[in-house]
Formats: sequence, C-alpha cells, structure tokens
Amino acid sequence: MSTQPTLQLVAELTGHTDRVWAVSWHPTLPLFASCSGDKSVRLWKLDGGNGTWNCVSVLDDAHKRTIRSCAFSPDGRLLATASFDATTIVWERDEDSGEWENLATLEGHENEVKSVAWSQSGSLLATCSRDKSIWIWEVVGDSDFECLSVLQEHDQDVKMIKWHPNEEVLASASYDDSIRIWREDDDDWYCSDTLKEHKSTVWAVDFNKAGDMLASVSDDRSLKIWATRPPKNSALGYRQNPTYHCVATLTEHHSRTIYSVAWSKVNNLIATTGADNCVRIVAQQAAADASGGYTYAVCATLTAPHGYNDINSAEWCPLEKDGHGALLATAGDDGVVRVWRLI
Repeated sequence: MSTQPTLQLVAELTGHTDRVWAVSWHPTLPLFASCSGDKSVRLWKLDGGNGTWNCVSVLDDAHKRTIRSCAFSPDGRLLATASFDATTIVWERDEDSGEWENLATLEGHENEVKSVAWSQSGSLLATCSRDKSIWIWEVVGDSDFECLSVLQEHDQDVKMIKWHPNEEVLASASYDDSIRIWREDDDDWYCSDTLKEHKSTVWAVDFNKAGDMLASVSDDRSLKIWATRPPKNSALGYRQNPTYHCVATLTEHHSRTIYSVAWSKVNNLIATTGADNCVRIVAQQAAADASGGYTYAVCATLTAPHGYNDINSAEWCPLEKDGHGALLATAGDDGVVRVWRLI
C-alpha cells in the first residue's frame, strides 16, 4: 500500500451478554460466528442489499459453560464449538429449515476445551485443552467422529491450535511458553518441531497463505515471525521435515499480554490484539535480507476500539470478492463484536 492504511468501523454488533472470546468467518459467505461467556454462539451475516450486519442465528441450548472457540469447516457446512464444559459440539445447518442442529458432541478432555480447528481437507478436527492434551479427530461418515490420536507433549495448558492452510500439519501454542508442530506419519502423529523463543505463555499462532511462515504472540508482549527451512538431511527420508526459525521479532509490540494474531490470506497483513485494548496491523517492509531476516512494522493502530476492555480475538475475512478481504472482525470483554474495513 502506498499510504498508511486505517481501520474504519463498519458495524457494532450487540446481543451477547458476556465477554466475546472468538470469531470465525465462513469460508465462502460474508458471514461469521462469535462465541461468548454467555454460553451462546451468534451468527452474523452481511445484508448485501443495505450493507448492514444482522444476527441470523443464535445457538444457545447445548453448552453448559463458556464457549471459548468456534470454527467453520472448510466447506462451511459444519460449525464446531469448544467449551469450558469439556465438550466440543459439531453443528450442521439444516438446508430446509436453515436452523443449526447438534450433529455430534465430542467428549474426552478432562476439563476446559480452549480451541478447535478444522484441517484444510475438512477430514480432521483438532481440539486442545487445559488438560495439556491435543486430540485429533477424524470425520467418519456424516455424523461420526473418531479420535485418531491424543498428543500429550506440552507441559501446561494448550491455549490454541491452528492447521496449516495447505497440509495436514498442526501448530499448537501453550502456557509452557512453546509452540509445537505436529505431523502424521503412517497414522502416528508426532511432534516434528518445538519453537521455544517466547519468554512466557504463547496465546496464539497463525500461518501465512503459503504456510511457509508462522506468526505467534505471547504474554511476553512480543510478536514473532517464523520461516521454514528445508531439513538438513532430507536424503535420509525418515521424518525429515522443514523446521521453523524465528526471522523477526517485534518486542513490546503491545504494552500488555497479546491474545490473538491473524495473518490475512488476502492482503498478507497481520492483525494482533491484546489486554492493552489495542488492535495493531503489521506489514512486511521488505524482502528477506541476505541473512534470511525479515523486517516487519506496525502500519495501523486502533486505540481502545472496545473501550477499556481486553480484545480477545481478531480475524480477517477470507473472501477476496467485493473487497471483503479488507474486513476485520474483533471481539472483546465488552460483549460486543465490531467489524472494521481496512482503507
């Protein structure tokens, strides 16, 4: 962009009666879900006729405690919700009635489920929990989910999981200050890389569009950018995978804990939010230098867009058509969801 971008408020969406923890965009429609401490999920859709955002569905009759995370499947047919009640529910939209119905309830975690994510193929679902474990579920048939693997190498609460955009590779962020990369080999899931440069809890991670870079944010108030390198001994064949190396760090990126990071697959910008009530947009400044380092800088900031409340989540719209890729949804402790447009 030739000039410094700004974020313009498009919509202020109320209805939740407790803090909003996360948002998830539909993959093909101008629609997103938000989940809250009020035990509900709300679906918000853009009315193309008048440009307003409206709540079109409320899912509030299933979870017994806070819903911490929600995620649409890649085809948009299913919605998964993860709750502090230790369950994950998969919802399916009835094509006739338009209502979302409880398709399956996934149980097994010992306590709070913190995050849920679909693989790009839609055949795998991952969940993670305060119980330090990550579960990999396989979609079997129309409504059955089978647990393929339970990953237990993190030493503490697993805060978030995120699938690679093109491969069945999973990244996890934890209270143990680390990020782990998980891969599958002949039905055996294993940790292929551990990233340990953060000095405190890693709250969130996200891949770029190609999947060869990863952004992470932490309680240490830094944003780190990681890039992959080919395996040193690829000729050996067995479990020789790319490794991630930190190529840029923005220290004191926020003045307090950073809770979320979203790397746009449309405009390649990175959005971060945190406990300092700010949203920051970060852009790459130049190509990698000779040493493989990158330069990133803040190009836009929103100060107190949710008042004096933590901002728990920000997510870019994945749609390129009609300029939708410039939309950013944010959710905060004030119980409000806001939609912004990058201009």
